[in-house]
Amino acid sequence: MSQPRLAVVHHRAPDWVAAIRQAVPGLDVMGWHPRDALAADADWLKGARALFTWRFPDGFLAMMPGLKWIQNAAAGVDHLLDHPDIPLDVAITKADGHFGLWIARYVCGHLLFEAQMIDACRQAQDTHKWQGRLLPERLHDKMALVVGFGRIGRHVGLALKTLGMVVHGFATRDRRDPEFQVHSVESLTEYIPTARVLVLCAPALESTKGLVNARLLAGGNPDLTLINAARGSLVALPDVLDALDNGQLGRAVLDVFPNEPLKPDDPLWSHPKVTITPHHAGPTTPEDMLPDILPNLLAYAEGRPIQGAVDRARRY
Repeated sequence: MSQPRLAVVHHRAPDWVAAIRQAVPGLDVMGWHPRDALAADADWLKGARALFTWRFPDGFLAMMPGLKWIQNAAAGVDHLLDHPDIPLDVAITKADGHFGLWIARYVCGHLLFEAQMIDACRQAQDTHKWQGRLLPERLHDKMALVVGFGRIGRHVGLALKTLGMVVHGFATRDRRDPEFQVHSVESLTEYIPTARVLVLCAPALESTKGLVNARLLAGGNPDLTLINAARGSLVALPDVLDALDNGQLGRAVLDVFPNEPLKPDDPLWSHPKVTITPHHAGPTTPEDMLPDILPNLLAYAEGRPIQGAVDRARRY
């Protein structure tokens, strides 16, 4: 009896193929970079029922008529749920691996860059001047708002709490948490006026589309930093630029955008209060993610049902 086949389409396909083969010897695994996927072994793909991927080229799924399961190489699955080539009966599973730790470091790194006056210290060093008045900002008891308080958002909250900040989480509804106040996202406007940082960790849903907009930022303040490590659709970028220019927002750290890569002529690149990073807040590595997806890989190899598929109605 032949082994179940798993196709891998990923920009780090060799790393993933090697890691999966070692972890699950009962799988027949082959992989391709997305740019090479249309030249893959068509006969082999016809017998593959599972796909590990983030993005794949148009027309690739036509080469996999027996596809039954897609393991997403990230936590957000909106791009797969909306893909016209993916049949409704194909199970889609997600994984966040250690994204919570990665994104917590990303958020704290960018916030501490401001608080520790690192840029100003560098400028003083360039001029060989000792600037004794460059004192770090006191973050103690300042308010941090984390929108999307699941596994990833809670990691971010714990990290910000360690910095001495008062953390409020926001989710679809109020809920109990042993360490944090978690509110309905509808109450976010109440907290914006006195917040120091607004961190986005929420999924791309119809309810979160354009969440950070002119209405929300109207209550902002010049000390507020926005950090988006979630999805580009959560932020109305023209409204963010307006808020930066009129003092309703102090800085925007943006790792994700509605269309990636960001075009070279986009005004965000040159805005002095915007920091752009190349969607790297939560990198996908086999070391971090394999433990999350291993149970389903083993289930697939052994002919058992896949667990934890995304609810297409709820979109997460």
